[in-house]
Amino acid sequence: MAYNKKYADWSRKKWFEIIAPTKIFNEIVLGETPAYEENQVIGRTVDLNLAFITGNFKYQNMKVIFQINKVTGLKAYTEIKEISLYDAYVRRIVKRGTSRIDDSFVAKTKDGIDIRIKPLVITRFKAHRRQKTAIRKTYKEFLIKKAEELEFYDFIEKVINYELQNEIRPVLNKIFPVSHVEIRRVIRETPIVIKEEIEAKA
Repeated sequence: MAYNKKYADWSRKKWFEIIAPTKIFNEIVLGETPAYEENQVIGRTVDLNLAFITGNFKYQNMKVIFQINKVTGLKAYTEIKEISLYDAYVRRIVKRGTSRIDDSFVAKTKDGIDIRIKPLVITRFKAHRRQKTAIRKTYKEFLIKKAEELEFYDFIEKVINYELQNEIRPVLNKIFPVSHVEIRRVIRETPIVIKEEIEAKA
């Protein structure tokens, strides 16, 4: 049989299980990634549909980006880098005759992590500039306050479960009727701490 260098090189690779964070996802296995050495895995990201992770179809419109920051043996542990709504979902909820209200700002969580929050509100009818400004300001102040009260993973969990969106919705409705109150993206801006030491396999 002829020597196949490409196959031989590939066969030398190890397969590392990608593990979700303990908080929210309870260290479930997200998948696998190949590498020759443990340090090649550090810093890699994986982008997954939230419905796939949870097994719950109601989360189909959201994705999560994880970053590997620690390797123990053949297990690659992650932290959440970003959560976001799919663009296709956002396009679907924006209807003719409505107003789309976007914003983007940085807040700091209770545990000192800087996050960029991108809220989105869709009104039932066309809103005037004054009403859009009031909605944007009210939602921003609410989210900044909530971030200050919550640790990073608690904030993320409440976004995923629509607790924050549902809490502010009645307030926004008093300003102008709304059809959708969303948080389009939450991006972790504080760098994820990389565990430089590769822990030995037990």
